[in-house]
Amino acid sequence: MALPHRLLVVLAAGTTLACAAIAQDAPAPSNEITAAPAGISQDATFAFSKERWHSDRKIGWDGFLSGLRGFEHFYEPVGQPLYFESPFNTSGLRFLYLYHTFSDDSQLAGGDLNVAALQVRVALTERLGFIATKDGYSWLSAGALPEEDGWNQLAAGIKYVIYADHENDLVITPGVRLMLVTGEDKVLQSDTEEVSPFISIAKGWGRFHTIGNITLRVPFDSDDGNTVLHWDLHADYEIAPETLPGFAPLVEFHGVHYLTDGDRLPLSVGGLDYTNLGSSDVAGSAVVWMGVGARWKLNPHMSIGAVYEFCLTDPDDDIMDRRVTADFQITW
Repeated sequence: MALPHRLLVVLAAGTTLACAAIAQDAPAPSNEITAAPAGISQDATFAFSKERWHSDRKIGWDGFLSGLRGFEHFYEPVGQPLYFESPFNTSGLRFLYLYHTFSDDSQLAGGDLNVAALQVRVALTERLGFIATKDGYSWLSAGALPEEDGWNQLAAGIKYVIYADHENDLVITPGVRLMLVTGEDKVLQSDTEEVSPFISIAKGWGRFHTIGNITLRVPFDSDDGNTVLHWDLHADYEIAPETLPGFAPLVEFHGVHYLTDGDRLPLSVGGLDYTNLGSSDVAGSAVVWMGVGARWKLNPHMSIGAVYEFCLTDPDDDIMDRRVTADFQITW
């Protein structure tokens, strides 16, 4: 089937972003990128140690692996990890575990889902980064489906920091990722290829930090998949940096809006952020959920986070009921 016009526009925008990022050699104008402080942010606190594992020496070229320094006092989001990409350009590994339950009265007839995954990020320059955000293994046990386990789809892309203001704690980063049909159909992970451009913004006010993200998921074939709009909002506050350094409670909100119907499955559930079912009766519907939890930064290279998430809209309308997401991050 021919690619829809909007997909061609999205692909062209993503290609332009990638080419511009790779081609850029000279420093950005002073009104776009302020001078970054040496090493980590002076406002950052950590539970056990402020000491770095390495001297952050130059490897290959400027910015390779080290990325954009000076925003370590922010706390990374935890929930909705597949599409909620932070605007910070870092290198590291993120180990993820997700436990998700389905409503008994939904079309999946109850049950649960367990996912274990590893995300990889590599700072190619100070502002250009490679991201691999989806992989891993799923254990699916839904009432309407046979109990199965199998490999997830793969998704990877790039992001580029177009604006970074250390003085005002503001970072803006667009990017784009591609998801391939590489998973196993028995766990609903061999559905459709899609491209997902996004933009992520972080803003801080002292010990209070916010991060927002908007993502558009566009299937290569509009019959096989639904076009989906995601939005995410994270807020945290470092409550006691002197007595409990590196710890911040957080609250997050996530929304999924189905913009088009597919023609693959006669369902009124779309798969949320886990999959893209190409359902024929979801256009115009939305799912909104909330998460509460915390992140704890152990040292400049390691942190742990966890959130408990619950649906704010009717859990019977899609596959979202309750979810627990936990991660362990190691950064360069």
